[in-house]
Amino acid sequence: MKKIYLTMLACASLSLSFAQTGLTTAVDFTVTDVHGTTHNLFTYLDDGKHVVVDFFFTTCGPCIASVPTLNAAYTDYGCNTGEVIFLSIDDGDSDALVLQYENDYGGLLPTASGNDGGGNAVNSAYGINAFPTVILIAPDRTILNNDIFPVTANNLTTALTTNAGINTAACDTASTDTTSTFISQFEIQKDQKESRIFDLLGKEWKCDFVDLPKGVYIINEEKVMKME
Repeated sequence: MKKIYLTMLACASLSLSFAQTGLTTAVDFTVTDVHGTTHNLFTYLDDGKHVVVDFFFTTCGPCIASVPTLNAAYTDYGCNTGEVIFLSIDDGDSDALVLQYENDYGGLLPTASGNDGGGNAVNSAYGINAFPTVILIAPDRTILNNDIFPVTANNLTTALTTNAGINTAACDTASTDTTSTFISQFEIQKDQKESRIFDLLGKEWKCDFVDLPKGVYIINEEKVMKME
C-alpha cells in the first residue's frame, strides 16, 4: 500500500511539475485570435499592463471547467480595459475548433488557436505540457505566477489583487469587445420563447430580456451585450 501511495505521489508531483512554465521571465509572442485581432505580449507589458495567459486545448476537461471562472475574472477586472489583459492560448487546434469551443462553452477571453493563430509556438516557448496552465506576467516581464491552479476565484483574486495589487474595474466592453453581438430589446423579445439566456457564470436565466441586469450574456450561442 505504501509503495502504491508513493508511486501515486510521485506521479502527482511529476504532473504538477509539467503543469507550469519553468520560465521566470516572459518570452515575447505575437498571436492572432480567432476573430482576427493581433495581440503582442510586450506591447501590453510596455503599456504598464499585467497579462494573464490561459493555456488550454479544446477537448481538455479541466480547461472547459475553468471557463466560467476565467470569464468572471475577465469581467471583474475590466474586460481587458483595466490594469490586466487576459489571453487564452490554445495548443494543437484550428481556428474552427477554437471558435466551436468558444461557442459551446461561452469563453470571453481573446483566444488564439494553436495551428492557425500562433498558439503552438507560444506553448512550446513556455514549455507547457499540462492544461490548463494559467500564468501571470508583470509589466517588468517577470512571471509572478507560473501556475495559478486550481483555477478558482479565490486563487485568481489572491494572485491578481492580493499579491500583484491589481484593482478590479468596470467591464467597458462597448469600446473594445468586437466579438459581442449587440441586439436590440425588440429583437430578443420577439423570439423570447426560442431563446436560452446564460450569464458569464453559466447560470441560465428564465426572465424577459428587458428584466436582465446590464452585462454580457450568451443567447442562442452568441455573445450579447445588454447596455441598460
